[in-house]
This record gives sequence, structure tokens and C-alpha cells, in this order.
Amino acid sequence: MKKKNRYAKASTASRRSGTGRARRQRQLVCALVCLLLCAAAGFVGFTKVAKTEKKTIVLPTPTPTVKVTDLRGEETSLAMPYELYTERYTRDLTPDDVWMEDFDDTRVRRNIKGLYLTAEVLNKKFDEIMNLIDTTEINAVVFDIKNDDGSITVKVESPLLNEKGNTNHILIQNLPALLAKLKAKNIYCIARVVCFRDIWTVRKTPEFAVHMPDGSIMKDKSGYTWMNPFNHDVWEFLAEFGREAARMGFDEVNFDYCRFSTDSKVKEADYGVELTKENKEGAITGFVRYLSEQLKPLGVFVSVDVFGVVLSSEMDAAAVGQNYADMCSYIDYICPMVYPSHYGNGYYNLKVPDAFPYELIYNAMLDSKKILAPNMAKGRCAEVRPWLQAFTASWVKGHIEYGAKEMDDQIRGTYDAGYTGWLLWNASGAYAVYKDALGTAEGKE
Repeated sequence: MKKKNRYAKASTASRRSGTGRARRQRQLVCALVCLLLCAAAGFVGFTKVAKTEKKTIVLPTPTPTVKVTDLRGEETSLAMPYELYTERYTRDLTPDDVWMEDFDDTRVRRNIKGLYLTAEVLNKKFDEIMNLIDTTEINAVVFDIKNDDGSITVKVESPLLNEKGNTNHILIQNLPALLAKLKAKNIYCIARVVCFRDIWTVRKTPEFAVHMPDGSIMKDKSGYTWMNPFNHDVWEFLAEFGREAARMGFDEVNFDYCRFSTDSKVKEADYGVELTKENKEGAITGFVRYLSEQLKPLGVFVSVDVFGVVLSSEMDAAAVGQNYADMCSYIDYICPMVYPSHYGNGYYNLKVPDAFPYELIYNAMLDSKKILAPNMAKGRCAEVRPWLQAFTASWVKGHIEYGAKEMDDQIRGTYDAGYTGWLLWNASGAYAVYKDALGTAEGKE
């Protein structure tokens, strides 16, 4: 007979009881682990959302693509970096937007390559200059009808000019015959008018002058007096030279010294208005706009000379009141005087700019293109025709002798920057040395 184990029942019950407790413990542990895992997953998810929301906050708002309408009515993407909004030409027009839009322009433009000639050169070297023109691509001449000192160099019919200006220093005696000779050779004739720097007109008509607070006439350090660019009677007086030039038969009127004096006395002078950057630029731009309104309908082109440094220096532009882009909205031609000798050492990273004519001209003309990009986009932009250096600047330390090579460098710099016309400046008319850089008559336009 098998002997009963008295501990069997108790052991089984005990084992069952122990197994249940273990199972419950395992379930509790599993529940806790699941809870912890869920909590962890929730925390990670929250962290991701928080991070995503934080990243979204700092992201810049996408810039929508802007469509604008240019003057030709074509849809173009926004011009950068200038952000031009030319849709104003189709809605909300201002008087400036429709400026001279009814002007029927029948004038014929030419690609000009010209020489500046003083009255003395015209009188004494005329045949020499004509020979140079006949054998090169030179097709234009520039000469004064109002001189650097303010005197009128030719006989004029205008009562206003005879009354207010100085006609006692006529240097070109027979202008009609001179123009006839030039026109017979198909030479484009430009009348140069020196504007606000003026000695003789101010002496005769002191109300045109810039005055000091004590009533005396302001003189700069060189002894020159200046007419007041804020005086609209002065505007009318200078515009009359353009009308007279048109009557005489000139193709273009070139206005020089279209600026404020840079002398230190300017800040002390009494201009009748506050002398701010905005007022100065407004006076000069307003003046060239007035010239264009008055002269373009007469069949002549209007050009204005500006300092070369205004293309790259806002400070210099503000000092003289020449806002390059604004002026170019109205006139036909802008003529920056980019003579390498007139730039300080180090300009454009050139140790002596006078010794690097190509680099100087090329960089200056690129600056011109950058400034005028908005004008080009709006369809209101003067053509650029720079003044080039046709002289040796012996007063510049480190200068070089200027000859045909240096002239060729300047002309190539102009062309490489995308411009095609130019004017040469030499006060003595000594242009023969540059002949090899001036092309041939076969290339004349």
C-alpha cells in the first residue's frame, strides 16, 4: 500500500498560491512597463511637436513671386536686386509717370564719338582737326556757347541772353559759316553750356548769384561765383541757351557744371531754402527736367555732364546734388567725366588710378549700369556717353604718359562695359597723338 504524503496537498496548494502571486506580480510589472512606455512615447511625441512648432516660428515667411508689367505690357518677373514695381504705369499713374508721353520724338540718334574744342582751337587748328576727323571714326565736336567763366562766346539773338548775360567776349565770330562747314562733313554738332559756375553773368545780374548771409556774393576758393540752382529765373536763363542753340542749328545741347559748388562756403551761404541733400538733388533734377521739357520739342538732344565719382560715392553725389538715376529719367544723354586722373589713389583698389586707364573706366562704367538698371526696366533712361581723358595728368604723383595705348584702354573699357559712345577732353586740342586709337573713317557712323 502506497504511503500517503501528508505534505502533497499542502504543497500543491502552496504551489498554486505562489504561481498566482507571481502571475499577478508579472501583470503588474507589465502594466507599469506599458504605462512607462506610453508615457515615454507621449513625451517624445510632445517633444517632437514642440520642436517642430519652434522651428516653424523661426522660419521666414516665403516671399510670393511678384509679377510686374513693364512699359511694353509684357509680364516679367521682378527685377532683382532693385525690386522694381513698374505696374504703376498701368494704374494709379502720377504726373511723373506720364511725363512727356505725348511727345512725338522724330529726332534721329547717332552713336557719337566726339572731341571737345575750345574757341581758340576752332580758330587756330580748324584744318588740323578736320583732317583728324576725316581720317578717323570721330563724327562729332563739342564747343562752348557759354564759357567756363560765364561769358557768351557767340553772337545771340535772344533778348533775354543779351539783357542778362555777358556778350562782350565773343570768341567765335562767324558761327553760321562754321556750322555749315561742319554739317557739310556730316559732323554732329554739340553746344556746350556751362551752367551754375559763372563770373560774368553774376556781375551783370547779381540777383542770379548765391549770396552770403550779409548780402555779399559768395566766392569759392578759386574766386568763382555761382548762380543759384534754386532760382527758377536762372533755370529760364540757361534754358534760353538751348533754344538759341536749336535756332542756330546745333544737334545737341550739353550742360556742364550742372551742380552745386563743393566749396566750404556753401554751408554758410544763403540759398533761400534749407540746403539739404533732398533739396539739392531736387533742384538739379528739377532743372534738367525743365531743360528737357523746353528743348526736346525743338528737335535738339539734351545732355548733362556729371562727376565720375557720383557713380560710386553717395557722399559725393549728395555734395553736388547730382542724383545719377533721377537725372537720367529725363535727359537724352548723361556724360560722366570718368578721367582716371580725377580719382584718388586706391579707388577701385587701384594704387594710382591714372596708371590703370582700362580698369578705371571699366569699373566706373559697370557702376553706371548697376545704378541705371531700374531706369532701363522702366524704359526711361538716358544713353551713357562718358568723357575720356585725352591728356597727361602731370600733376598726379605716379601718373603715366597718355598716348594711343592709354586711349585705346579707355575706349575698350567703355565698350567692354556695354557702352558704345564717348567724348574726348583736351583743352589744347592736341588729339593727334591719340589717332591710332580712334579707328578709321570706314567705321564712322
